[in-house]
Amino acid sequence: MYAFRFLSFLLLNFAVSDAAQGVNITLSDQTLLRTNLAEARLITELDDYAIVAGRSCVDCDENTSIYLHKIPRPGNGVNGEQGDPQSADRYTYPGKYVDYESKQLVEKTRMFYGLCYEGQPSLLWLSEYRDGDGWVKAEYLILVGDDGLKHRYNENRQPSIFYIEDTKCVELPGITAETEP
Repeated sequence: MYAFRFLSFLLLNFAVSDAAQGVNITLSDQTLLRTNLAEARLITELDDYAIVAGRSCVDCDENTSIYLHKIPRPGNGVNGEQGDPQSADRYTYPGKYVDYESKQLVEKTRMFYGLCYEGQPSLLWLSEYRDGDGWVKAEYLILVGDDGLKHRYNENRQPSIFYIEDTKCVELPGITAETEP
């Protein structure tokens, strides 16, 4: 079964360090965000979070993914001036995914970021994945608020699709890729 995965894209500033150390990203306020990611690039910043695309390895079968890094700021609970590169969650990058063996299309995912749910900062994935001979629609929503991240998952429905028409809700262009082995 191809479970719901998540990731993203939109290139801003980034500074490359030793690949074994990961890529460091320069944020809008010139803060340096350390990552343990190869090929990392900043998609956007939502409140206290940097949305980053990257991979955790070089020359491997891992797909580019979306990672959420809490931005280190005084009083927000992130240790060190540059943040903790280990503290990022991994999500599916938008696009069409084919099975690496059969080459059959198994997942179609769209990702949005910005004010994508009732005017709140959020990340939204609208996916369809193959289940036997049919397709299952799913929605994964992350609301970004003062008290952290709130996660919502809906299977067989996509109620937040009505909010993606907001001009402050931006779709990240998808890729075509194979599933990971």
